[in-house]
Formats: sequence, structure tokens, C-alpha cells
Amino acid sequence: MKAERRRVLVRTMRRWFYSLSAFLTCLLLILTSSFTVAQPSKNDTANALISQEKTLIVGLSPVPPFVIKSTNTQGNADWDGIGVQLWREMAYELNLDYQWREVEYDQAIAQLQSGDLDVALMTATAPREQAVDFTQSYFATTLGIATPRKQRLWEVLKAVFSPQFLQICLWVSIILFVVGLLCWLFEHNSNDDMYHQSPIKGIWDGFWWAGVTMTTIGYGDKAPQTIGGRILAMLWMLVAMGLTASLTASITSILLLDQGIQPIQVQQLKTMQIGSIPNSTAARYLNLEQIQFQPFSTPAAGLKAVDEGEIEAFVDDTTTLQTLNKNEFNRLIWIEDTGIQASHYTFALPDNSPLQEALNQQLLQELSEPDWQAMLKRYLPKAN
Repeated sequence: MKAERRRVLVRTMRRWFYSLSAFLTCLLLILTSSFTVAQPSKNDTANALISQEKTLIVGLSPVPPFVIKSTNTQGNADWDGIGVQLWREMAYELNLDYQWREVEYDQAIAQLQSGDLDVALMTATAPREQAVDFTQSYFATTLGIATPRKQRLWEVLKAVFSPQFLQICLWVSIILFVVGLLCWLFEHNSNDDMYHQSPIKGIWDGFWWAGVTMTTIGYGDKAPQTIGGRILAMLWMLVAMGLTASLTASITSILLLDQGIQPIQVQQLKTMQIGSIPNSTAARYLNLEQIQFQPFSTPAAGLKAVDEGEIEAFVDDTTTLQTLNKNEFNRLIWIEDTGIQASHYTFALPDNSPLQEALNQQLLQELSEPDWQAMLKRYLPKAN
């Protein structure tokens, strides 16, 4: 009897224990949920940081291929380019309302500080960072030097009669003479129809055969018939293929160098009449190197001055120069990439802007998408 009561008591205590555990668990869950704050999404964060009725003013100025300006059928400005398309994607994902405003490039910082602009598409520099904030960079490019392509008849003739070109011609003639002489020695006794018995005429026949064989023309008017001559012909054809490729590269290089299409060293700029855009990355570098330059308002104006011979060179962003050269100057200007002083394209914001964190997160997300590389390939020009 006592054992039965003990079992009943144990079962009763066990039920009370389970009930108490369930009650405490529910109570703990209720307390935890009451102190838990829901984490807002990046869209909610961006919208909470600015008024729902506020339309962001986004400043931009033409800097191809990052900001490209065109005119639509209604006569209004239409904007395109890498930076423009990237901003559209970010604004769509963050539910941001905005409108474009064209500004002078050197006035964007002042308008951000005064509150006339909420965002500006531009490059980041150390002095600008002291005045405004920037998002992460979405593209980096180096300085380029634009010089005219000299293709006048006099420049071509000067290249043809240059010492380097004449030296190459001399060495080729010597090689052809030696091969022609060997061919005549093999052939003049048994193939005198094609290779004259006279040394002067016969060696000339061999010289002619060596030349047309090297250039793969092969008229067929002369051909070795002896075993020694044919072995020589086989060896000469193999050697001539490599020799022709090497000569082509050397002659092309000499012609380009003598026509003024050669790399410009930065130190050479000190002795040249050059141009650049004030307060730009290029201008800051030129100032550090103590190189004087003529100011221009836009890269297009600088390239036009180079094309018209007003200045000898124009220094600015390589990608921008290549784009303008392709689209507006039909590649008539030579663009040399220096590989120095990178420019970082980004979005500028007023100091302590509440949008910065949300824009940075979305920017990094956009750069990781496969479509980003496809867009770069669509807009970026090929070098020269």
C-alpha cells in the first residue's frame, strides 16, 4: 500500500515538474521576444534615414564613359554611362527617388557642402575627402597622355630614310646576297636556263630568287633543281618565315617611332606645351612634378586642342581620353597609358550623410554581380 502511494506521489510530482518547465519556457520566450528588436533591411534603413517625400538631387557632369550626355528627341538631356547605370541600379534596390542635375565639375564639392546636391558622381581625392564623404570606389583608372598622330607625307618619308630603317635594309640585302650566291653555286652548272653562267648575272638571279622566296611571293620563274639547291631552298624557307616576322615587327616599330607615335615619358612633359583640367587628379600630379600646363574646362576641349596643334599633349584620365578619342576624334589621337596616379570613381556625399552606409552596402553588392563585368565590357573602349 505504501509502495502504491509512493508511485502515485512520484507521478504527481513529475506532472507538476513538466508543467512548471513548460510554463517557465513560455515565459522565457515571451520575455526574449519583448526585448528583441527587429533588424531593418537595407531598404528600410535608407528610407528611414531620409524623408519619404524627399527627392535626392544627384549632380553629374559629362566624363565619358562614366557619365555620357546625349540629347533625346524632345531636346532634353539624356544620361548614360557606367556611373549613371550603377546609380540607377542602386537607387532602384534602395527605393530612392532622385533627379539629375548637371553641374560644373569643379563646383560639385561646393554644392554638396551647401546642400544643393545630395549626391555627386565624381572622383575621390585626398583634398576632396577633407570636404565631403565618399562611397567605396567602383572603378580605378590611371593617367593618360594624348598626343597627335603624325601621318603627314614628310613624316613617312623621314621614317623610310631613317638610319635605323636603312640599317635593316642593308642587313637584309647582305643575307639575300649570301643565300643567292649559294643558290647560284649549286645551280649555275646544271640549271643555266634559270641561273646564268656569268657570276654577276647568276648571283643576281639567286638574289632575286632569295627575295621572292623570303616574302612568300614565289613567282615560279626561278626554282632550284639540284639536290643541294633544293636543300638550300627548304632551309631558306624555314629561316625566312622567322626572319620576315622579325623584320615586320622591327620596321613597324621604327616607322611608328619616327612618326611621333612613341611612348611619352612623364619627364618629357616638362619640355612640352601641355594641357590638363584644373583641380583634377592629373593636375594635382602635374603640380607635384612641377610641370606647367594650360587649363581646359573639359577633356574634349583638351583633345580638340591637341588635334588642332594648339598644344603638344593633354594629360587626363586614360579611360576618358580613350573613349573620347574613339567616339569624337575617330582615333586620330594617340593615347599613352602612364600606369601611374590612379583615379578612383565613386559617389560623393555631404559630410556625415546618413545614406553612406546603405549606399556602400548596395554598391559592393552590385560590384559582385555578373552583370557588372558585362557592363564594363560594353562601355570601356579598347586601347588605341
